[in-house]
Amino acid sequence: MRAVAASWLPEHQEHALFTTAHIDGIVNKLSTTLEEYQRDEPLRLGRRFTDTDEQVVLEGIRPLPQAAARLFADALNQARNSIEHALYAEAAHRLDRRLTSDEARALEIPAFDTPDKFEQWARHKHRVSTGLLAVGTDLYGRIERLQPFQRQDPEHHPLRLLAEHTNFAKHREPTLALARVARIELDSATTKRPIGARDVVEVGDVLATVPLGKREMFSIWPEVAVQRPHTGEWNTLMREVGDIADWVRKQAIPILILGRTDLPPIPPALDISAGYDSAEAAWQAAGDTSAAKRMQNRIGAEHLRRTVLVMLVELFGIESRKAFGAWLDGMDDETVLETFMDELQSASRGDFASYYRAAERWAQEAGFKPAR
Repeated sequence: MRAVAASWLPEHQEHALFTTAHIDGIVNKLSTTLEEYQRDEPLRLGRRFTDTDEQVVLEGIRPLPQAAARLFADALNQARNSIEHALYAEAAHRLDRRLTSDEARALEIPAFDTPDKFEQWARHKHRVSTGLLAVGTDLYGRIERLQPFQRQDPEHHPLRLLAEHTNFAKHREPTLALARVARIELDSATTKRPIGARDVVEVGDVLATVPLGKREMFSIWPEVAVQRPHTGEWNTLMREVGDIADWVRKQAIPILILGRTDLPPIPPALDISAGYDSAEAAWQAAGDTSAAKRMQNRIGAEHLRRTVLVMLVELFGIESRKAFGAWLDGMDDETVLETFMDELQSASRGDFASYYRAAERWAQEAGFKPAR
């Protein structure tokens, strides 16, 4: 999908479009690194027998590439830079004089958990001297809207997460990231657990146990996770960086620049190695699906292609595999998700009539004519 809206960025803030694209490029490189790592079987499993059972044991996890933690930190550093740059550009545009070096250094986006701390920040002499950040001014109000204390749980506010991750990577050590087994699910389980459920296990733990002689299928969900420095919590690395980057371009930047969020989001997918005649031309050339979402689409579509192919071959026979395989491979990821997700969910709820009607339509689209 292409972004079609016109750019709402004023000339002095056009840099935000290109920094957004740079962030997306880093996240895209991160996603490629993680996909290659996960595709190459990061888990080492073993079998262990008792008198009555067969056990599957986690014997090891291949080390995560060192690039992953550093690309994560790079993306968030650029995200923090983008909002700092937007604030500086706004202040410089509004003043009828040049900022002094002290005033320029004092311009930053803080992350406070109480209003009192924010008010004290604004009273710093080198912020007061600009006349832009006094209590009640427009720019003061915009920065205030971004503060973690605006939420009931400031610890999980995107700006707090952004500040903690970037401060940790800058001042202490590289981001703490690791691969782990986060979820195990028996395929025969009658009740599916929520997607967000976690069963974090350690090397040496038993992942599954079945009686001797019984055949059982189960799914293991590896996860690359990142630790939040201030709470110690672990979250999926791509979700963390994707959510924060989305907040920056959809919330923080629009609020800082125009004081609004009811605007078309800055499109993230732009090749900034190419030159553009104008920021407007670059905006029109950009795609509106972020790198994190594109990765999610790729993984989801790959799973759906395999699932749908198996189901259709079971329905129409082995001779249909070639036609359906080529048809599925010819679809882009978003089309796969749009075409099959709803129908398969309906089938999982017992609505097989809708699925069979859809399957007949898919056979026609694939050019497969069942023998009568």
